[in-house]
Amino acid sequence: MAPLILIAIALIAGYLLRRAELLPDQSGKALSGYVIYVALPALVLLHVHELTFVPGLLFSALMPHAIFWIAFAFFSVAGRLLHLRPTQVIALTLLGGLGNTSFVGLPMIEAFFGPSHLSTGIVIDQAGSFLCLSTSGLLLLMTRARPTIGSEASVDWKEMGRRIVRFPPFIALAIALLLRAIPYPPLALEVLDRIGSTLTPVAMVAVGFQLQFQGFNGRRGLLLGLLFRLIIAPVLVGCCAFLIHSEYLLAHNPEHWILRITVFEAAMPPMITAGILCMQYDLESKLVGMMLGIGIPTSLLTLWILASFLT
Repeated sequence: MAPLILIAIALIAGYLLRRAELLPDQSGKALSGYVIYVALPALVLLHVHELTFVPGLLFSALMPHAIFWIAFAFFSVAGRLLHLRPTQVIALTLLGGLGNTSFVGLPMIEAFFGPSHLSTGIVIDQAGSFLCLSTSGLLLLMTRARPTIGSEASVDWKEMGRRIVRFPPFIALAIALLLRAIPYPPLALEVLDRIGSTLTPVAMVAVGFQLQFQGFNGRRGLLLGLLFRLIIAPVLVGCCAFLIHSEYLLAHNPEHWILRITVFEAAMPPMITAGILCMQYDLESKLVGMMLGIGIPTSLLTLWILASFLT
């Protein structure tokens, strides 16, 4: 219960700090920067170093990629039926197809399942969500959104590769894998643990600070996006996990927690980074703001229901 209370307090605190204008407008980016450049790499170094690789992790890493392209097909068909604009289809694909597996996902895993399962969440976030955003997400933006962002836009594959290898958590992931055979000294473990423990409160304050509730009339796209992100995606992943291993819910199965965490991560609210990317390209900013502003608070309820089922 304490981790959930911490999440709620930090989320509300971030929102109130923004509303009361007690912090500069760029504070949300500063807090997010701390999480990305300091707290998340510390967690990666700590938990991936001790990670035991099992076949279920391959399913976990591939899950976000599969959901992204299923989302693209889903919103493309729905867009034709509901007469949505092409830019709405792209924005819905990015936010409905990619979950917030780091800023929200890792704190939620710690709250509902305990810190021992953070390593699975990190694999999903780094090899799955982040890699998908950096490749498929950028590819979709640079090709399908070209009429919106300018005809001069093109896919820069080298820049895409540089973004991936320069991303701090990705660097930490590579270091942790290289150092797997070398035990960490106790002091290093304690320092990494203390730094990593700051991720949940700081990330939730950053999320709360960036929440937006604006007047918006595109309710059909909004409801469709949240329906896919919070309900359809975890149902699809849960069905796949069940088909892959029909006993994934049984406690004696050594991979049951990996598959459960994967289903849980599939139910995360829209990814903030994907929303920021859409806003940078002036791509349906109001829809994006409402997806984040409503999706994240709503997910607190849907994730609690899902976690109760999975446990």
